[in-house]
Amino acid sequence: MSDYRSHLSVTIWAALVALVLGTIVPLPSRTLTAQFLGSPVSIVITTELLAGLVAVVVVAAGLEAAIRTHPRPEILHHTYRYWGLPSAIVLSAAAILPAAPSEAWWAVMLVLTGLGLAAATIGEYHTLDRDGPTFHNARLVLNALVYALAALSFILIYSARTRSLISATLIGVIGGLLTLDLLRDTTPTHRHAMLYAAVTALVMAQVTWVLNYWPYTSIRVGLLLLVVFYLLVGLAHQQLAGRLTHRRTIEYVALAGAATVLVVWFPG
Repeated sequence: MSDYRSHLSVTIWAALVALVLGTIVPLPSRTLTAQFLGSPVSIVITTELLAGLVAVVVVAAGLEAAIRTHPRPEILHHTYRYWGLPSAIVLSAAAILPAAPSEAWWAVMLVLTGLGLAAATIGEYHTLDRDGPTFHNARLVLNALVYALAALSFILIYSARTRSLISATLIGVIGGLLTLDLLRDTTPTHRHAMLYAAVTALVMAQVTWVLNYWPYTSIRVGLLLLVVFYLLVGLAHQQLAGRLTHRRTIEYVALAGAATVLVVWFPG
């Protein structure tokens, strides 16, 4: 087993242990109260939240250690850009696992988290070298994981029916992390990718806040959020690649509009 696989193996198991402990080991919760837009806002610091944050730190540190074993150290610049998807996976798992309807579903979601985390971290490593023979296939796998995670997390997090401050913030953060993973290979200027990821996170949070007041089912809202995510990422990708024109903008907006109509008006 190569060095990077050893690092990733330990990282995945440590992250899963943190998520499991966050679910089965209860700790006293703490409530933080502050003023937001003139209204009191309470944020409950729970075991699940702490476990998710610990898992994010573990994943970031472990992936960074694996990245540093790459045989071409000269290409390892701004490697924090590779933390986005794995961090989004464990954050989503921390939010979704406590809401599992049964122990069987909890076990299934935990296994899927481990498999997704393994695929994501290995894929991130193999996209370090854009000239490498595995770059294209690894990038395709990561793209599929990003959109699958986006759809799943948007639907399940919204279905929890938590306060808008919590659900909108969580969906915004996950959307931003996933955007960073999709855009980081589009431009060599990492600041631009970070900027577009931050804008996407803000827009996703605002859209989630608005949709919380609409009488739609969780699946409909999750799919609507996925459409918004696809539109924002698509326009940002074209802009960073220098290919954004009025025609392409109209095409993306028209496609997103058609998808929105289908989601809203489709019976069921």
